[in-house]
Amino acid sequence: MGTAGARFMVARQVAASAGLFIEEGDTCISLDPGPGAVVAYAQRKVDLTTLDAIVISHRHLDHAGDVNVMVEAMTDGGFAHRGILFCPSDALDDDPVVLKYLRRFPREIIRLAAETTYSVNGVTFTTSCRHVHQVETYGFRFGERLGWITDSAYYEGIAEQHKAEVMLIHTILLHCRPDLPHLCIDDAERIIREAQPRLAILTHYGMTVWRANPQAIAADLTQRIGTEVRAAYDGMSIDV
Repeated sequence: MGTAGARFMVARQVAASAGLFIEEGDTCISLDPGPGAVVAYAQRKVDLTTLDAIVISHRHLDHAGDVNVMVEAMTDGGFAHRGILFCPSDALDDDPVVLKYLRRFPREIIRLAAETTYSVNGVTFTTSCRHVHQVETYGFRFGERLGWITDSAYYEGIAEQHKAEVMLIHTILLHCRPDLPHLCIDDAERIIREAQPRLAILTHYGMTVWRANPQAIAADLTQRIGTEVRAAYDGMSIDV
């Protein structure tokens, strides 16, 4: 639904910041609906009242900016008591991003914990350990098929915890910066070499990655690693 990461990409909408959408049979899950998500879903004719769950990896605005309007849409304005919201505890507690008045709208709100498995209509996903980031953050693995590495500095075990046939890797930085807890292109290469997925997809670009051309970066990684690497684009759809 969107590939923008970091504040400048999002604020200028250089690329969309609407997160990820998963369909498995009749089950529909929205992941990290950032600013503009409700618009992106409408443009792609997704009926948000059919959503079964919304999953938030962490409370930063580029990942949760539209969570409130998405909850209202999922619950038909609060008139249908349905759906599940998964989010870290700090999205609900001090300085919350989920408004209190609509917390009674979903059928259930589940606080995410590290290395725990959850299920939505039989679609299961498992959280990673807590990521190295400024706020409580988790990555996810949907069985052996899909691994999603959201914002984090590199840490030992990150590749194994998200290892899957297809892996989505948030690549904010072109070059690593110790002062910024985000993955750079060298980190992404190390993860791909360690996990050896069938397909690795770069996404959630920072401005430096965007200016360096994600497509060219992915082509270079494919040639050097020998694993297929693609650069995500807004509206990209993949069968896993």
